[in-house]
Amino acid sequence: MRVRLSVGAGLALCLSACAPPEKKAEAPAPVVAPEAAAPTTPTEPLDPFVVMIGAERWTVILDKALEGAREAPDPPGAAERTDMYRADSALKRGAAMLIELRNDVCGKGLVTGSACTLPEWPAWTRELPTGDTPIAEIEKRSDWLSLTMSPFTDAACESGRKTSGDELFCSVE
Repeated sequence: MRVRLSVGAGLALCLSACAPPEKKAEAPAPVVAPEAAAPTTPTEPLDPFVVMIGAERWTVILDKALEGAREAPDPPGAAERTDMYRADSALKRGAAMLIELRNDVCGKGLVTGSACTLPEWPAWTRELPTGDTPIAEIEKRSDWLSLTMSPFTDAACESGRKTSGDELFCSVE
């Protein structure tokens, strides 16, 4: 019964989150930060398997939503996809991916201890991509991403080279 309720709740959430804009309410409810949300008191003990399934649904939904966003046509007046826009967008996407890489690398013990601590994230990583960022600033941001990701990419690429036997495992040249 509990699994059925979790599945139903997850499906309802997905359907409401993925509904076309014309089917959504005019004024969406304000977003409440997870810390500020009212705690729920379970009526029975939580089952780790059920909680895990519920948590993993979010990544499936996010993956599908990203796919849908990529496939969506650009609206009239959208930012032109210039080289500078693409550079800004790639750096912001890279910063987001770095968190996931850090979690995997540190979770596998490829990097340990204080090396797993990420620095404060710069404000630019949370801004929408733009084609207006000066080229010198794009280069500065690229240097920050390179330096910040290096311990994690070095460890993960070395692991990939060892397990695959491919010396060019992380080569992009």
